[in-house]
Amino acid sequence: MSGAARGQNGASPLRALSSLSFAVQSAFDTRVLVTALAEHVTELAQADSFALLLLDYETAELEGDVFERGQRGSVGHVRVRPKPQGFLARVLHRETLVVDGAPGAPGVSPDASPGASPSEIDPIPWRGSAPETRIGIPILIGTSLLGVALVGFRRRVTVTDRRRRVLHFLADQIGLAVDRIRTRGELESRLKQLDEAKAELRRIDDAKSDLISIVSHELRTPLTAIKAYAETLLDNVGRPSFTMQENFLGIINEECDRLSRMVNDVLDLSRMDSGRRRLKTDQVSLARLVREVRPTVEPALQEKHLELREDVSESLGTVEADPDLLKQVLVNLIHNAAKFSRDGGEIDVAAEIDGERTRITVQDHGVGIPEDKLARVFDRFYRVEGEGQDHVGGTGLGLAIVKSVVELHGGTVGVDSMVGRGSRFVIDLPREQRGFRVLIQSLTPFFEQPERQALLHHCVEMIAEVMDARIVSLMFYTPDGTELVIQAAYGLDTDTVARTRVRAGDSIAGWVAQTSENLLVEDIEHDRRFRKMNHPQYETKSLLCVPLKVADETVGVINVNNKRAGAAFDLDDLSLLSAVAKRVGMALDRVRAAGQSADVDATDGTVQAIIRARRNNLLPSTKRAFKLATELGRRLQLDKDDLEVLGFVARVHDIGMLTVGDDLLQSSHRWSQSEHREVQGHPQAGVQLLRPIEFASKVNEIILGHHEHWDGRGYPRGLSREQIPLAARVLAVVDAFEAMTTGRPYREADTEEEALSELKRCAGTQFDPRVVEEFTQLLAHRSVAPGSAAVDGTLVPGWNHDAVH
Repeated sequence: MSGAARGQNGASPLRALSSLSFAVQSAFDTRVLVTALAEHVTELAQADSFALLLLDYETAELEGDVFERGQRGSVGHVRVRPKPQGFLARVLHRETLVVDGAPGAPGVSPDASPGASPSEIDPIPWRGSAPETRIGIPILIGTSLLGVALVGFRRRVTVTDRRRRVLHFLADQIGLAVDRIRTRGELESRLKQLDEAKAELRRIDDAKSDLISIVSHELRTPLTAIKAYAETLLDNVGRPSFTMQENFLGIINEECDRLSRMVNDVLDLSRMDSGRRRLKTDQVSLARLVREVRPTVEPALQEKHLELREDVSESLGTVEADPDLLKQVLVNLIHNAAKFSRDGGEIDVAAEIDGERTRITVQDHGVGIPEDKLARVFDRFYRVEGEGQDHVGGTGLGLAIVKSVVELHGGTVGVDSMVGRGSRFVIDLPREQRGFRVLIQSLTPFFEQPERQALLHHCVEMIAEVMDARIVSLMFYTPDGTELVIQAAYGLDTDTVARTRVRAGDSIAGWVAQTSENLLVEDIEHDRRFRKMNHPQYETKSLLCVPLKVADETVGVINVNNKRAGAAFDLDDLSLLSAVAKRVGMALDRVRAAGQSADVDATDGTVQAIIRARRNNLLPSTKRAFKLATELGRRLQLDKDDLEVLGFVARVHDIGMLTVGDDLLQSSHRWSQSEHREVQGHPQAGVQLLRPIEFASKVNEIILGHHEHWDGRGYPRGLSREQIPLAARVLAVVDAFEAMTTGRPYREADTEEEALSELKRCAGTQFDPRVVEEFTQLLAHRSVAPGSAAVDGTLVPGWNHDAVH
């Protein structure tokens, strides 16, 4: 072949690569990018078809488009959950290039390992017959798995080293392009969020000004009256001629009630806004509810000689709702109607059933609301002054509370009005509160199916190990949302588990479930919120309780008692439990959402791996490393979320050591270079092991980064200086200190002074100098002096591999 011919043949791939690079750099939309990529990939790889499937981290599904060579645009869209033994799962789990062949078949083709059963087929809508050779390449950016690229050939293809290099190069280009567009999208989203946040801050500032105005007017009025009448009473103490005491005390009492209502309005709205108010549903008779409301609103009706007319039949039956909140809705609407009604008028309350919905109407015949003000009547602190009326009192929160309560029930509220004719408020509610019930029912398999029950029980065991606690229980709501029962426990006897039932809102677990707030009790017998005697089965008076959330809904709580060290739990423990609870909730949600196709074994395997690593002393066996890491992170001004993640990682970061043989970990000789390389693979192994329960990229980055060196000579990625996450630099210092002071099979433990001296020697090479300096100051100021055994008990040696030599 002539040189000219070789030059022509060699120019085509170069032109294609140049064109691909231009397409990648110029595309700012995912669909445009993928279409351009498909054209260039099929040309460069000489392939017949191409598919790019991106990973949805929430559902674990792959979604994308399929392209055929010679066809413009996508020939099919697919969203698929990889089958456990399927072709896609092999690409995802191995995170390496996988080649497979399959017999041709029209339409949807089986993308699975040869001989796979129909249940293990990944449906990909190839046009015509399925490719004879399929190549799957994972799309990776650093440690983040973005998805899978599929390249199909209608012929048998041998994957040579050259073809493999080309495919890996293309996968890298795809990953960079997708990551760049996603980053751009995230940046645009953040900028939009920033603009919205600025607008919200301006709105909050305006609301604050409104609140100050209301406080200065509405609260001052009753306070002025209270003070005036109280002073008059004091001036006339002991004077028999003064006979107005009872009248004055009555006025003071009314004004105090008025103040109390204002404060309660603000608190109620705050609780509903924050999501801490759970519905305590019951079957509520509408007719009975209206009868119970009448005594509450009677004073307001009598003041203006108003008549309350009811059109609520007993035959309407019941509606599933929170009776206290629904009563508050009616009270607020009737009070509002009374304010704007003329003396001697009527207020009508009616209700009707429309299929699966209930409609409640409250109508007055007063001054009405101007049309231009209707849209704002449910805004906080907004008050419509009646035409020709004096100032109308109140906080302007009554209707805002109505709207929040109705929406909490899954309903809507609206208003229509005509000036001079009155206003009509209409509430539309579902007759049944199905959303929460359906969610709880979807968790039933965890309470009945053996493999899911095992996962639940391993979760409480894992929590006990991570929290160094002897008693842990998982409590879930009953389907009606009125009670909590124990569904899995560690350290509790079976009788206690069987008989424990807590009503929502009652006791500790009920309060946490209803408010969705984390709770630390240092001494149950002296805590003003609960004040109860400590049960004999609890060795300590301190406990933790945090909400367990699935699909962003509180479905139960996690209780932790009996800290093994015998000391009280602290805020760092609470933060750690919160981090663990989020991961347990996410794991349960993923298994729940996947239904019968869920890979329960993988999730259960991760949970059991954490238990095994803790018990094999591969993870810090005392709280010292955890406490030192969180205290050091706090000194370095890590924010609350980062501290929570750091505390969790400090407990589990070396889980990847499970992939290293016990003979190597327990050996009494120094490791050879090959043995060191084997051990150095454990960060990646740890990330893989945690994947079924881990959702925060920060966790993976810290695990992968805590063996990186300040000078760039660490592993696994050779990062340096600020490229290494700050939390990882913190963990590196604490981990090395822990390793040196607990020792190894082949050498004695160093004293804390010796370990600290070694850290200082390696500052600027292995460790961040600023972190080492802060750590030195931390040790100098901590309550336990250097050289003592531990922060919270005796140390159990762990063969931590990170000793500084």
